[in-house]
Amino acid sequence: MSKTNGREKGSAMVIAVLVMAIMSLLGISYLLMADTENKIAENEKLSAQALYFGEGTIREVKRWFDRPPYLASGAKNLVQPTTAVMDRTHRIIDLDGAGTADTGTAADGTALHPYYKVGIDRDGDGNDDIFDKPYRAALADMLVGTEDGPDILIARSANTATATFLDGLRDKIAPSFPSAAGGVLAQIAEIKVYEPPYLSIAGTWTRYGMATVKVTVNIVKTAPSVQIISTRIVKAVLNETPFPGPFGPLQSCNELAFNGNFFPHWGTSTAQTDLNIGNGADNKIPLSLPRVIPPAAKIDTLYGYDNTATWNAMYHTGGSMIGQQIDDPWYRFIIDGTCAQWVPTTSQQPYPPAALPATQDKSNKIQSYGGVGCPTFDYATWKTIAQAGNSDTHYFSWDNGIQYRENGVGAPTDWRVLTDAKQGLFFFDTTDGTAPHDIDPATNLAANLTPEMKVSANYGMQGFLYANTLLFTATGNAGRPATIHFPNEPYRDANANGQYDPGEDWVNLNYNAVVLADDPAFKPSVTAGDAPGALNDAWPLPNGGANAPVYNARGPVLPTQRNAVIWGLLYTAGDFDSQGTPLIYGSVVTYAGTNGLMSGTPDIYWDTDLRDSWPPPGWDLPRVIITRWQTDL
Repeated sequence: MSKTNGREKGSAMVIAVLVMAIMSLLGISYLLMADTENKIAENEKLSAQALYFGEGTIREVKRWFDRPPYLASGAKNLVQPTTAVMDRTHRIIDLDGAGTADTGTAADGTALHPYYKVGIDRDGDGNDDIFDKPYRAALADMLVGTEDGPDILIARSANTATATFLDGLRDKIAPSFPSAAGGVLAQIAEIKVYEPPYLSIAGTWTRYGMATVKVTVNIVKTAPSVQIISTRIVKAVLNETPFPGPFGPLQSCNELAFNGNFFPHWGTSTAQTDLNIGNGADNKIPLSLPRVIPPAAKIDTLYGYDNTATWNAMYHTGGSMIGQQIDDPWYRFIIDGTCAQWVPTTSQQPYPPAALPATQDKSNKIQSYGGVGCPTFDYATWKTIAQAGNSDTHYFSWDNGIQYRENGVGAPTDWRVLTDAKQGLFFFDTTDGTAPHDIDPATNLAANLTPEMKVSANYGMQGFLYANTLLFTATGNAGRPATIHFPNEPYRDANANGQYDPGEDWVNLNYNAVVLADDPAFKPSVTAGDAPGALNDAWPLPNGGANAPVYNARGPVLPTQRNAVIWGLLYTAGDFDSQGTPLIYGSVVTYAGTNGLMSGTPDIYWDTDLRDSWPPPGWDLPRVIITRWQTDL
């Protein structure tokens, strides 16, 4: 053996050891990398699970606004939160908007700095109207708290009862999620409801929505002790669903024309162009209370609204209107064009009000107004709402003729079958699934509207029907039962702000003197005492009282049951026609007008709930919508 070979003894073993060490290190590094990747994947999974759970929690809070939990409809929610689990004492009132130097004012329960909805119980059910309308105007009704000082706080750290409530909510939203058997559960840490974001527009901070809902959720290990392994914060901005737009029984974005004995009731009807009511038909339009030309079409300025002496001479004791029976105290017609049957046709108010009217008045007819406007029902907005999966919202794509498919699937079905005896929001799309286009300037009809939708048999729909049809026709049929109530008492809108303010005089109507028979057309009489403190008519009030010195913000329900073809709101992107003797209770808005089609003796009665509190809480229509999400928190 040579000396060289002796020196190389054992080198192979060293190399083998080195190779094994390197391979072992590589193996260990791969294991560590795999473990790290597994942890990253696990963390991403936990984060995603927390995100989905947080979104689900926000959607349930949204439903509390849709169906206030203390009302009968609230039983349909997953849970019914009570005031015992809500803390409203943290409220910081911010009226200037985000981004200003003002940090807000702490609420203290006083009239100047109230807590949110504390002590507000308008329906007299014994519960604060926390999630109920209205959502604005009065400071106690608005959500104006800050993120650090929210209007409503539900925190599991508050007490055991609140933690138990939040766990119960968790079990309804996602029972045993994500793995109760594996000792891993979702957990709601807190729910905050406060002011919406603000945008600076031309230097002025403007509210972007109605409220913000912020939810903090955890994923926790439950054994051997509770350990938070993931946290996620989710925010959403709520806006009022843009119901309803109209402010009267019949509104046209074009012309109106009708013959026969048709006329709308109980509110303001409008047209953006001309009105044609047929020869002699003007005498069939109900007479009303004396009025002057209003500053805006939505504002109802009774004659004498700006003159106390004139008002008192008409409506106070001994006034000229006391004891008179009125065809329709709420009726008005305002058009931007002219009406050939109103004489003189060149006058904006052909029949000026009389200072001391001995008979009923025709001054409620106003033409050449120049600012009627048209209720806006944006196609894209309402299509999005219909497709959002909210409670009782339905989207239908056109298939052929009068047949549609819900969400584009299933067998084509007659639109009447899809809506008859049903309640909800029903959106019927155009022929090509795009917004109405290529509108004919002569008729105001779009090229992609679907064939005529006609009610020709016993039919009744309740809710909001959005129809992209060339023509919607309602004919005489029995309809479905509707609960019809009289409108509020007309009032002296002294500041012309379009709403009744405490202290304003009103026209005291004697609802009890109305002879209803089987028809809601009636002539109520005006009684003495229109100012606060005077005796009111004696129909039962919500609190069970009678002869109370209050203004009737809502009239009594008709004692005779009536059936309606439409109970709620109908919007048609095309023409509207009505024949025979159908009854509609709510409002009809037609984009293309009537094009001379109206005939027969149909009735449209204005439902003032469309203006004051719509949709009704028991109808399961979405009162609020989510307009913005923030999930990257």
